[in-house]
Amino acid sequence: MALPIFRQKTTPSAKMQEIFMTATEQGDTETVCKLLDELHITPDIAAVREGLGHSALSLASTYGQTSVAAELLKNGANPCLVSGVGRIPLHDACINGHLEAAQLLTEYMTDSDLNIQDNSGQAAVHLAAFNGETQVLKLLIQKGACLTIVDKKGRQPVHLAASRNFVGILQLLFDSGVDFDSQCFSGKTPLHYAAQFGGLEAVKFLVATDCDTTLEDKSSYLPAHMAAKFDKLNCLKFLIKQGTSIDAKQRTGKASTHIASCHGAFNVLHWLLDNRAEVNLQDNDGNTPAHCAAQEGKADCFNCCAQHDANLDLLNAKGDTPLDTAKKSGHPLLMAKAVANVVMCPLCLQKCQKEDYDRKHPPTDVEKSIMAIRNKAYASPLPKYNVKLGGNKVGLKPDSARSTKRNLALKEVAVQDRPHRDLPAKYFGEFVDPNQTFQFKMK
Repeated sequence: MALPIFRQKTTPSAKMQEIFMTATEQGDTETVCKLLDELHITPDIAAVREGLGHSALSLASTYGQTSVAAELLKNGANPCLVSGVGRIPLHDACINGHLEAAQLLTEYMTDSDLNIQDNSGQAAVHLAAFNGETQVLKLLIQKGACLTIVDKKGRQPVHLAASRNFVGILQLLFDSGVDFDSQCFSGKTPLHYAAQFGGLEAVKFLVATDCDTTLEDKSSYLPAHMAAKFDKLNCLKFLIKQGTSIDAKQRTGKASTHIASCHGAFNVLHWLLDNRAEVNLQDNDGNTPAHCAAQEGKADCFNCCAQHDANLDLLNAKGDTPLDTAKKSGHPLLMAKAVANVVMCPLCLQKCQKEDYDRKHPPTDVEKSIMAIRNKAYASPLPKYNVKLGGNKVGLKPDSARSTKRNLALKEVAVQDRPHRDLPAKYFGEFVDPNQTFQFKMK
């Protein structure tokens, strides 16, 4: 039996290296094979133009050039060679969603190689989850990749998927038995991340899987508090509807109103106060939401508290009113403008303008009768919906009987019976001028 002939690999010149790398990126398999066979170029040379030290195999994986990657691997390219940021070719394939390239690379890797982490501690499963690459993640799961591996912040792939609102990834992880109440090093659960980044679909999915909405992070923030902090009103509404108290406090006694005031989240603050959150609620230091807004110089939030009848004479533990706090924090003029309504909460301003308009333009008798009929019509019961977990999202499936009845009703309305601008004048009356002004005939 003849032994294989090993050719000594050479380091190419800068020009030949550029040609080789360009051919790799563009998927020019013929040129790559020619350079490998005739010039005996080492397949593990690294590109230097971008300064990140990507190997030829990394570039092929990044651009999804599977045929080139196959030739490089056949010629001895190392599938676990790391770049300047600590990433291997499989990481690049996961980031860009190249399933075939990822499939090829895993055939040359061991089970432990699948869990190699980059400089930030993220493995291939993290990168696939963060970028929403469901099919690539399925492949990694089939190959035995660890789904509970953590990065340098203690985050699992489920945390990253929740932060990006990728319900399909969450469904896949849920089916694989991942714990949705797992906490990162700062104590945040996937629900915290979903609420923080405003992923309403992810929040709904996580709650539907019975994750714990009462778990606190290391700052004793609930998921609802994260939604309030980052002004994610839809997520906050949903979490409160699911049972979180509107005045729930964290360790220092701050409720969502305090947190929203501190961070200028006037959308959340306005909604909370409109829905009977306690405007004068005090934390452990005696500070109200108005104190918090004054401390941080959030004039719109301060005005929102004032518009909702906040007690601006209430003292905190230091004996300071909200305006005293503003003076000590360097914001006295700004808060004075908020008190004088020179600076206003945008939503409070809209509300005041609407109330003023309604007061100056009361509805006529005809409008009142139309409103009464409309309210009576909308008071009828709505169709029932069945919540179903499945596929890539939490679906709402209408009752089949109602759906069938509605479809039949639609079929009974013929298209030709619907008035249209281009139909004969009998539908609209007779045209009386060339500008398409028409006049109805009374019959």
